[in-house]
Amino acid sequence: MSRDGPHQPRSLFFRLSMRLALVGLVFMVVELSAVVWSYVNRPNELDQLLISAEADRIASDIPQMRASSTVPEDLRQPIAKGTQRAFLIHERGGGVIGQFDDGDIKVADEAPASFLVIRTQRENWGNRFLLSGTRRVTVADEPFWITVAIAGQGFGPFVPVIFNEIRFHVLFPLLLLSLLFLLFNFSVVRSTLRPLRATIAAVDGIDPAQVAMRIETKASSREVQALVSAVNRMLERVERAVRTLKDFAGDAAHELRTPLAIMMLSIGKLPEGEAKSRLAADAQGMKRLVDQMLDLSHVTALEIDANTRADLRAIASDVASELTPLAVARSRSIAFRDAGATEVHGHADAIGRALRNLVENAVSHTPPRTVVEVVAGPGGQCSVRDHGPGIPAAQRSAVLERFHRLDKSRTEGAGLGLAIASTIMTLHGGEIRIEDAPGGGALVRLIFPDSSSS
Repeated sequence: MSRDGPHQPRSLFFRLSMRLALVGLVFMVVELSAVVWSYVNRPNELDQLLISAEADRIASDIPQMRASSTVPEDLRQPIAKGTQRAFLIHERGGGVIGQFDDGDIKVADEAPASFLVIRTQRENWGNRFLLSGTRRVTVADEPFWITVAIAGQGFGPFVPVIFNEIRFHVLFPLLLLSLLFLLFNFSVVRSTLRPLRATIAAVDGIDPAQVAMRIETKASSREVQALVSAVNRMLERVERAVRTLKDFAGDAAHELRTPLAIMMLSIGKLPEGEAKSRLAADAQGMKRLVDQMLDLSHVTALEIDANTRADLRAIASDVASELTPLAVARSRSIAFRDAGATEVHGHADAIGRALRNLVENAVSHTPPRTVVEVVAGPGGQCSVRDHGPGIPAAQRSAVLERFHRLDKSRTEGAGLGLAIASTIMTLHGGEIRIEDAPGGGALVRLIFPDSSSS
Protein backbone atom coordinates (compact mmCIF):
# COMPACT_ATOMS: atom_id res chain seq x y z
CA MET A 1 0.00 0.00 0.00
CA SER A 2 1.38 3.41 -0.93
CA ARG A 3 1.29 6.49 1.22
CA ASP A 4 -1.49 7.92 -0.92
CA GLY A 5 -3.77 4.95 -0.29
CA PRO A 6 -4.42 1.49 -1.70
CA HIS A 7 -3.49 0.81 -5.30
CA GLN A 8 -6.46 1.25 -7.61
CA PRO A 9 -6.96 -1.60 -10.10
CA ARG A 10 -6.92 -0.83 -13.79
CA SER A 11 -10.25 -0.36 -15.51
CA LEU A 12 -11.67 -3.05 -17.76
CA PHE A 13 -11.56 -0.60 -20.67
CA PHE A 14 -7.83 -0.02 -20.09
CA ARG A 15 -7.06 -3.74 -19.87
CA LEU A 16 -8.99 -4.64 -23.01
CA SER A 17 -7.51 -1.71 -24.92
CA MET A 18 -3.95 -2.63 -23.90
CA ARG A 19 -4.46 -6.25 -24.89
CA LEU A 20 -5.83 -5.25 -28.27
CA ALA A 21 -2.92 -2.84 -28.71
CA LEU A 22 -0.53 -5.69 -27.90
CA VAL A 23 -2.26 -7.85 -30.49
CA GLY A 24 -1.82 -5.04 -33.03
CA LEU A 25 1.88 -4.74 -32.15
CA VAL A 26 2.40 -8.48 -32.55
CA PHE A 27 0.59 -8.31 -35.88
CA MET A 28 2.91 -5.51 -37.01
CA VAL A 29 6.05 -7.45 -36.01
CA VAL A 30 4.80 -10.58 -37.79
CA GLU A 31 4.00 -8.55 -40.90
CA LEU A 32 7.46 -6.94 -40.95
CA SER A 33 9.10 -10.33 -40.44
CA ALA A 34 7.09 -11.73 -43.34
CA VAL A 35 8.23 -8.85 -45.59
CA VAL A 36 11.90 -9.40 -44.71
CA TRP A 37 11.54 -13.15 -45.26
CA SER A 38 9.94 -12.60 -48.66
CA TYR A 39 12.81 -10.34 -49.80
CA VAL A 40 15.44 -12.77 -48.52
CA ASN A 41 13.86 -15.56 -50.53
CA ARG A 42 13.61 -13.46 -53.72
CA PRO A 43 17.21 -12.42 -54.50
CA ASN A 44 16.40 -11.31 -58.06
CA GLU A 45 14.05 -8.67 -56.73
CA LEU A 46 16.67 -7.54 -54.21
CA ASP A 47 19.23 -7.27 -57.04
CA GLN A 48 16.93 -5.00 -59.02
CA LEU A 49 16.17 -2.87 -55.97
CA LEU A 50 19.87 -2.46 -55.13
CA ILE A 51 20.82 -1.41 -58.69
CA SER A 52 17.84 0.98 -58.89
CA ALA A 53 18.65 2.53 -55.52
CA GLU A 54 22.28 3.09 -56.48
CA ALA A 55 21.29 4.55 -59.87
CA ASP A 56 18.89 6.97 -58.19
CA ARG A 57 21.60 8.04 -55.75
CA ILE A 58 24.02 8.67 -58.62
CA ALA A 59 21.36 10.53 -60.65
CA SER A 60 20.84 13.04 -57.86
CA ASP A 61 24.48 14.20 -58.29
CA ILE A 62 24.48 14.45 -62.14
CA PRO A 63 24.08 18.28 -62.17
CA GLN A 64 27.11 18.62 -59.89
CA MET A 65 29.21 16.22 -61.99
CA ARG A 66 28.35 18.07 -65.22
CA ALA A 67 29.33 21.36 -63.64
CA SER A 68 32.61 20.23 -62.06
CA SER A 69 33.54 17.20 -64.24
CA THR A 70 34.40 15.34 -61.04
CA VAL A 71 32.67 12.63 -59.03
CA PRO A 72 31.42 13.91 -55.63
CA GLU A 73 33.01 12.47 -52.52
CA ASP A 74 29.82 10.77 -51.32
CA LEU A 75 29.69 8.70 -54.54
CA ARG A 76 33.27 7.51 -53.97
CA GLN A 77 32.35 5.75 -50.71
CA PRO A 78 31.51 2.00 -50.82
CA ILE A 79 27.86 1.17 -50.28
CA ALA A 80 28.79 -1.42 -47.63
CA LYS A 81 31.83 -2.96 -46.01
CA GLY A 82 33.65 -5.39 -48.33
CA THR A 83 31.98 -4.17 -51.53
CA GLN A 84 33.40 -2.71 -54.73
CA ARG A 85 31.57 -0.57 -57.22
CA ALA A 86 31.88 1.07 -60.61
CA PHE A 87 29.52 3.17 -62.71
CA LEU A 88 29.26 5.01 -66.03
CA ILE A 89 26.84 7.78 -66.98
CA HIS A 90 25.92 8.20 -70.64
CA GLU A 91 23.94 11.03 -72.14
CA ARG A 92 21.65 10.83 -75.17
CA GLY A 93 24.43 11.06 -77.78
CA GLY A 94 26.45 8.29 -76.10
CA GLY A 95 28.98 10.58 -74.46
CA VAL A 96 30.20 9.79 -70.95
CA ILE A 97 29.63 12.58 -68.43
CA GLY A 98 30.83 10.68 -65.36
CA GLN A 99 32.50 7.44 -64.37
CA PHE A 100 34.03 5.82 -61.29
CA ASP A 101 35.46 2.51 -60.06
CA ASP A 102 36.93 1.70 -56.67
CA GLY A 103 38.57 -1.66 -57.35
CA ASP A 104 39.17 -4.32 -59.89
CA ILE A 105 35.75 -4.12 -61.52
CA LYS A 106 35.10 -1.77 -64.38
CA VAL A 107 32.15 -0.92 -66.60
CA ALA A 108 32.68 -1.19 -70.35
CA ASP A 109 32.25 2.13 -72.16
CA GLU A 110 29.44 0.95 -74.39
CA ALA A 111 26.55 3.30 -74.89
CA PRO A 112 23.30 1.43 -74.19
CA ALA A 113 20.50 1.40 -76.71
CA SER A 114 18.28 4.45 -76.49
CA PHE A 115 15.21 2.32 -75.91
CA LEU A 116 16.74 0.54 -72.89
CA VAL A 117 14.99 1.43 -69.63
CA ILE A 118 16.06 -1.25 -67.17
CA ARG A 119 18.50 -4.16 -67.21
CA THR A 120 19.85 -6.28 -64.37
CA GLN A 121 22.02 -9.40 -64.28
CA ARG A 122 23.85 -11.38 -61.60
CA GLU A 123 26.94 -13.59 -61.56
CA ASN A 124 28.08 -15.69 -58.60
CA TRP A 125 31.59 -16.94 -57.70
CA GLY A 126 31.31 -19.05 -54.59
CA ASN A 127 30.03 -16.82 -51.84
CA ARG A 128 30.69 -13.64 -53.81
CA PHE A 129 28.42 -11.98 -56.35
CA LEU A 130 28.66 -9.45 -59.15
CA LEU A 131 25.64 -7.34 -59.98
CA SER A 132 25.44 -5.16 -63.06
CA GLY A 133 22.63 -3.23 -64.58
CA THR A 134 21.51 -0.14 -66.44
CA ARG A 135 18.77 2.32 -65.54
CA ARG A 136 17.35 5.13 -67.60
CA VAL A 137 16.77 8.26 -65.54
CA THR A 138 15.55 11.76 -66.31
CA VAL A 139 17.26 14.79 -64.83
CA ALA A 140 16.05 18.29 -65.75
CA ASP A 141 13.94 16.81 -68.58
CA GLU A 142 17.03 15.19 -70.10
CA PRO A 143 17.49 11.38 -70.30
CA PHE A 144 20.60 9.64 -68.99
CA TRP A 145 21.65 5.99 -68.81
CA ILE A 146 23.46 4.91 -65.66
CA THR A 147 25.30 1.58 -65.72
CA VAL A 148 26.29 0.23 -62.31
CA ALA A 149 28.42 -2.77 -61.28
CA ILE A 150 28.58 -3.92 -57.65
CA ALA A 151 30.72 -6.75 -56.28
CA GLY A 152 30.43 -8.09 -52.75
CA GLN A 153 29.41 -10.97 -50.55
CA GLY A 154 26.79 -11.82 -47.98
CA PHE A 155 23.58 -10.03 -47.19
CA GLY A 156 25.03 -6.76 -45.86
CA PRO A 157 24.79 -4.68 -49.08
CA PHE A 158 21.06 -5.38 -49.30
CA VAL A 159 20.16 -4.31 -45.73
CA PRO A 160 19.78 -0.57 -46.59
CA VAL A 161 17.61 -1.49 -49.57
CA ILE A 162 15.32 -3.67 -47.47
CA PHE A 163 15.18 -0.96 -44.80
CA ASN A 164 14.18 1.68 -47.35
CA GLU A 165 11.56 -0.61 -48.88
CA ILE A 166 10.09 -1.33 -45.48
CA ARG A 167 10.20 2.33 -44.47
CA PHE A 168 8.58 3.76 -47.60
CA HIS A 169 6.34 0.95 -48.85
CA VAL A 170 5.50 -1.15 -45.80
CA LEU A 171 6.01 0.66 -42.50
CA PHE A 172 3.97 3.79 -43.19
CA PRO A 173 0.90 1.94 -44.56
CA LEU A 174 1.23 -0.63 -41.78
CA LEU A 175 1.43 2.07 -39.10
CA LEU A 176 -1.59 3.84 -40.56
CA LEU A 177 -3.52 0.58 -40.74
CA SER A 178 -2.49 -0.34 -37.18
CA LEU A 179 -3.56 3.08 -35.90
CA LEU A 180 -6.95 2.73 -37.57
CA PHE A 181 -7.18 -0.79 -36.15
CA LEU A 182 -6.46 0.47 -32.62
CA LEU A 183 -8.93 3.34 -32.92
CA PHE A 184 -11.56 0.93 -34.17
CA ASN A 185 -10.83 -1.44 -31.29
CA PHE A 186 -11.00 1.37 -28.74
CA SER A 187 -14.36 2.42 -30.16
CA VAL A 188 -15.66 -1.14 -30.10
CA VAL A 189 -14.47 -1.69 -26.52
CA ARG A 190 -16.00 1.60 -25.37
CA SER A 191 -19.35 0.86 -27.01
CA THR A 192 -19.30 -2.70 -25.67
CA LEU A 193 -18.68 -1.48 -22.12
CA ARG A 194 -21.28 1.30 -22.33
CA PRO A 195 -24.12 -0.92 -20.96
CA LEU A 196 -21.85 -1.92 -18.08
CA ARG A 197 -21.14 1.73 -17.25
CA ALA A 198 -24.87 2.47 -17.46
CA THR A 199 -25.54 -0.40 -15.06
CA ILE A 200 -22.93 0.92 -12.62
CA ALA A 201 -24.48 4.40 -12.78
CA ALA A 202 -27.94 2.91 -12.19
CA VAL A 203 -26.70 0.96 -9.15
CA ASP A 204 -24.97 4.07 -7.75
CA GLY A 205 -28.18 6.03 -8.26
CA ILE A 206 -30.32 3.71 -6.13
CA ASP A 207 -31.70 5.60 -3.15
CA PRO A 208 -31.34 3.54 0.05
CA ALA A 209 -34.74 4.85 1.07
CA GLN A 210 -36.32 3.45 -2.12
CA VAL A 211 -35.49 -0.24 -1.79
CA ALA A 212 -38.32 -1.16 -4.16
CA MET A 213 -36.38 0.39 -7.04
CA ARG A 214 -35.08 -1.96 -9.75
CA ILE A 215 -32.60 -1.62 -12.61
CA GLU A 216 -34.05 -1.87 -16.10
CA THR A 217 -32.78 -4.79 -18.18
CA LYS A 218 -32.24 -3.32 -21.63
CA ALA A 219 -31.05 -5.16 -24.71
CA SER A 220 -27.39 -5.85 -24.11
CA SER A 221 -24.90 -8.66 -23.79
CA ARG A 222 -25.84 -11.74 -21.83
CA GLU A 223 -23.11 -10.98 -19.29
CA VAL A 224 -24.49 -7.51 -18.51
CA GLN A 225 -28.03 -8.88 -18.36
CA ALA A 226 -26.84 -11.54 -15.92
CA LEU A 227 -25.23 -8.83 -13.78
CA VAL A 228 -28.39 -6.69 -13.82
CA SER A 229 -30.53 -9.70 -12.91
CA ALA A 230 -28.19 -10.58 -10.03
CA VAL A 231 -28.33 -7.00 -8.70
CA ASN A 232 -32.13 -6.96 -8.96
CA ARG A 233 -32.34 -10.27 -7.09
CA MET A 234 -30.10 -8.80 -4.40
CA LEU A 235 -32.36 -5.73 -4.19
CA GLU A 236 -35.37 -8.00 -3.78
CA ARG A 237 -33.67 -9.76 -0.87
CA VAL A 238 -32.72 -6.41 0.68
CA GLU A 239 -36.29 -5.16 0.24
CA ARG A 240 -37.69 -8.23 1.97
CA ALA A 241 -35.20 -7.83 4.82
CA VAL A 242 -35.96 -4.11 5.22
CA ARG A 243 -39.70 -4.75 5.09
CA THR A 244 -39.32 -7.42 7.76
CA LEU A 245 -37.41 -5.01 9.99
CA LYS A 246 -39.98 -2.27 9.41
CA ASP A 247 -42.86 -4.61 10.15
CA PHE A 248 -41.09 -5.84 13.27
CA ALA A 249 -40.54 -2.29 14.56
CA GLY A 250 -44.15 -1.33 13.88
CA ASP A 251 -45.57 -4.55 15.30
CA ALA A 252 -43.37 -4.33 18.40
CA ALA A 253 -44.37 -0.72 19.01
CA HIS A 254 -48.04 -1.57 18.51
CA GLU A 255 -47.86 -4.51 20.92
CA LEU A 256 -46.12 -2.36 23.53
CA ARG A 257 -48.84 0.28 23.60
CA THR A 258 -51.36 -1.78 25.60
CA PRO A 259 -49.03 -2.97 28.40
CA LEU A 260 -47.52 0.52 28.52
CA ALA A 261 -50.97 2.08 28.96
CA ILE A 262 -51.75 -0.41 31.75
CA MET A 263 -48.43 0.41 33.41
CA MET A 264 -49.13 4.14 33.26
CA LEU A 265 -52.56 3.58 34.85
CA SER A 266 -50.96 1.53 37.59
CA ILE A 267 -48.37 4.24 38.22
CA GLY A 268 -51.19 6.77 38.52
CA LYS A 269 -52.66 4.77 41.43
CA LEU A 270 -49.45 4.94 43.44
CA PRO A 271 -49.19 7.38 46.34
CA GLU A 272 -47.69 10.74 45.53
CA GLY A 273 -43.95 11.01 45.98
CA GLU A 274 -40.57 11.21 44.31
CA ALA A 275 -40.63 7.55 43.26
CA LYS A 276 -43.98 7.98 41.53
CA SER A 277 -42.74 11.08 39.70
CA ARG A 278 -39.65 9.23 38.42
CA LEU A 279 -41.74 6.25 37.29
CA ALA A 280 -44.25 8.52 35.57
CA ALA A 281 -41.45 10.38 33.74
CA ASP A 282 -39.87 7.10 32.63
CA ALA A 283 -43.21 5.76 31.45
CA GLN A 284 -43.88 8.97 29.54
CA GLY A 285 -40.47 8.64 27.85
CA MET A 286 -41.27 5.03 26.92
CA LYS A 287 -44.60 6.13 25.50
CA ARG A 288 -42.90 8.75 23.37
CA LEU A 289 -40.38 6.20 22.10
CA VAL A 290 -43.17 3.79 21.18
CA ASP A 291 -45.04 6.59 19.41
CA GLN A 292 -41.89 7.50 17.48
CA MET A 293 -41.35 3.87 16.46
CA LEU A 294 -44.91 3.83 15.12
CA ASP A 295 -44.23 7.12 13.33
CA LEU A 296 -41.16 5.58 11.69
CA SER A 297 -43.09 2.54 10.53
CA HIS A 298 -45.81 4.77 9.07
CA VAL A 299 -43.34 7.13 7.41
CA THR A 300 -41.39 4.39 5.65
CA ALA A 301 -44.62 3.12 4.10
CA LEU A 302 -45.88 6.60 3.21
CA GLU A 303 -47.25 7.22 -0.28
CA ILE A 304 -48.24 10.76 -1.22
CA ASP A 305 -51.00 11.14 -3.79
CA ALA A 306 -50.31 13.71 -6.49
CA ASN A 307 -53.60 15.54 -5.75
CA THR A 308 -53.35 15.55 -1.95
CA ARG A 309 -53.26 18.99 -0.31
CA ALA A 310 -52.47 19.81 3.31
CA ASP A 311 -53.53 22.93 5.27
CA LEU A 312 -50.45 23.98 7.25
CA ARG A 313 -52.39 26.40 9.47
CA ALA A 314 -54.86 23.73 10.58
CA ILE A 315 -52.11 21.15 11.11
CA ALA A 316 -49.96 23.48 13.22
CA SER A 317 -52.96 24.64 15.26
CA ASP A 318 -54.03 21.05 16.02
CA VAL A 319 -50.49 20.00 17.04
CA ALA A 320 -50.13 23.02 19.35
CA SER A 321 -53.49 22.28 21.00
CA GLU A 322 -52.73 18.56 21.33
CA LEU A 323 -49.35 19.06 23.03
CA THR A 324 -50.32 21.98 25.28
CA PRO A 325 -51.27 19.67 28.20
CA LEU A 326 -47.84 17.99 27.94
CA ALA A 327 -46.12 21.37 28.03
CA VAL A 328 -48.20 22.59 30.98
CA ALA A 329 -47.41 19.41 32.92
CA ARG A 330 -43.72 20.29 32.49
CA SER A 331 -44.20 23.96 33.46
CA ARG A 332 -43.89 25.15 29.87
CA SER A 333 -46.39 26.66 27.47
CA ILE A 334 -47.07 26.57 23.74
CA ALA A 335 -48.09 29.60 21.67
CA PHE A 336 -49.49 29.26 18.15
CA ARG A 337 -49.48 32.00 15.50
CA ASP A 338 -50.66 32.04 11.89
CA ALA A 339 -48.26 34.07 9.72
CA GLY A 340 -50.11 33.53 6.46
CA ALA A 341 -49.64 29.82 5.85
CA THR A 342 -50.82 28.30 2.59
CA GLU A 343 -51.84 24.84 1.49
CA VAL A 344 -49.08 22.58 0.23
CA HIS A 345 -48.90 19.32 -1.66
CA GLY A 346 -48.47 16.68 1.01
CA HIS A 347 -49.85 14.14 3.45
CA ALA A 348 -51.53 15.95 6.36
CA ASP A 349 -51.04 13.17 8.94
CA ALA A 350 -47.34 12.80 8.06
CA ILE A 351 -46.77 16.56 8.24
CA GLY A 352 -48.51 16.54 11.61
CA ARG A 353 -46.16 13.80 12.83
CA ALA A 354 -43.13 15.80 11.72
CA LEU A 355 -44.37 18.97 13.44
CA ARG A 356 -45.38 17.02 16.58
CA ASN A 357 -41.85 15.63 16.93
CA LEU A 358 -40.38 19.12 16.59
CA VAL A 359 -42.69 20.53 19.26
CA GLU A 360 -41.98 17.62 21.63
CA ASN A 361 -38.25 18.20 21.17
CA ALA A 362 -38.71 21.91 21.85
CA VAL A 363 -40.73 21.21 25.03
CA SER A 364 -37.96 18.88 26.22
CA HIS A 365 -35.17 21.42 25.69
CA THR A 366 -36.77 24.78 26.55
CA PRO A 367 -36.34 25.85 30.21
CA PRO A 368 -39.32 25.83 32.63
CA ARG A 369 -41.67 28.81 32.46
CA THR A 370 -40.72 29.58 28.85
CA VAL A 371 -42.82 29.45 25.71
CA VAL A 372 -42.48 27.18 22.68
CA GLU A 373 -43.63 29.16 19.66
CA VAL A 374 -45.33 27.35 16.77
CA VAL A 375 -45.76 29.48 13.64
CA ALA A 376 -47.63 28.47 10.47
CA GLY A 377 -46.29 30.38 7.48
CA PRO A 378 -45.48 32.60 5.84
CA GLY A 379 -46.30 30.60 2.74
CA GLY A 380 -45.51 26.90 2.61
CA GLN A 381 -43.54 26.55 5.83
CA CYS A 382 -43.92 25.98 9.56
CA SER A 383 -41.46 26.80 12.32
CA VAL A 384 -40.92 25.83 15.95
CA ARG A 385 -38.85 27.99 18.28
CA ASP A 386 -37.65 27.23 21.82
CA HIS A 387 -35.51 29.10 24.37
CA GLY A 388 -33.07 26.31 25.12
CA PRO A 389 -29.32 26.08 24.47
CA GLY A 390 -29.79 25.81 20.71
CA ILE A 391 -28.01 23.47 18.29
CA PRO A 392 -24.39 24.21 17.29
CA ALA A 393 -23.91 24.75 13.56
CA ALA A 394 -21.42 21.87 13.35
CA GLN A 395 -24.03 19.46 14.77
CA ARG A 396 -27.04 20.47 12.68
CA SER A 397 -26.55 17.81 10.02
CA ALA A 398 -25.81 15.09 12.56
CA VAL A 399 -28.95 15.70 14.65
CA LEU A 400 -31.07 14.79 11.62
CA GLU A 401 -29.74 11.23 11.80
CA ARG A 402 -31.46 8.53 13.83
CA PHE A 403 -30.45 8.01 17.47
CA HIS A 404 -28.19 11.07 17.54
CA ARG A 405 -28.39 13.11 20.73
CA LEU A 406 -26.45 16.29 21.49
CA ASP A 407 -26.33 15.67 25.24
CA LYS A 408 -25.46 12.01 25.89
CA SER A 409 -26.06 12.50 29.61
CA ARG A 410 -29.78 13.13 29.06
CA THR A 411 -31.78 9.94 29.53
CA GLU A 412 -34.98 11.21 27.94
CA GLY A 413 -35.49 10.83 24.21
CA ALA A 414 -33.93 8.37 21.79
CA GLY A 415 -32.78 10.85 19.17
CA LEU A 416 -35.54 9.99 16.69
CA GLY A 417 -37.66 13.15 16.58
CA LEU A 418 -35.62 15.24 14.16
CA ALA A 419 -34.79 12.15 12.07
CA ILE A 420 -38.51 11.41 11.63
CA ALA A 421 -39.21 15.02 10.66
CA SER A 422 -36.29 15.02 8.20
CA THR A 423 -37.49 11.77 6.58
CA ILE A 424 -41.01 13.14 6.17
CA MET A 425 -39.73 16.36 4.61
CA THR A 426 -37.51 14.42 2.20
CA LEU A 427 -40.52 12.40 1.06
CA HIS A 428 -42.35 15.68 0.43
CA GLY A 429 -39.44 17.12 -1.56
CA GLY A 430 -38.86 19.76 1.11
CA GLU A 431 -36.19 20.38 3.72
CA ILE A 432 -35.75 20.89 7.43
CA ARG A 433 -33.66 23.93 8.32
CA ILE A 434 -32.12 24.56 11.75
CA GLU A 435 -31.19 28.12 12.75
CA ASP A 436 -30.30 30.17 15.81
CA ALA A 437 -33.37 31.91 17.20
CA PRO A 438 -33.11 35.65 17.95
CA GLY A 439 -32.31 36.04 21.64
CA GLY A 440 -31.19 32.42 22.03
CA GLY A 441 -32.63 28.99 21.46
CA ALA A 442 -33.25 26.94 18.35
CA LEU A 443 -35.49 27.78 15.40
CA VAL A 444 -36.43 24.77 13.25
CA ARG A 445 -38.29 25.30 9.98
CA LEU A 446 -40.19 22.82 7.81
CA ILE A 447 -39.92 24.29 4.31
CA PHE A 448 -41.97 22.79 1.50
CA PRO A 449 -41.21 23.15 -2.22
CA ASP A 450 -41.96 26.51 -3.86
CA SER A 451 -42.25 28.24 -0.50
CA SER A 452 -40.59 31.53 0.43
CA SER A 453 -38.69 31.84 3.69
CA SER A 454 -38.89 34.94 5.83
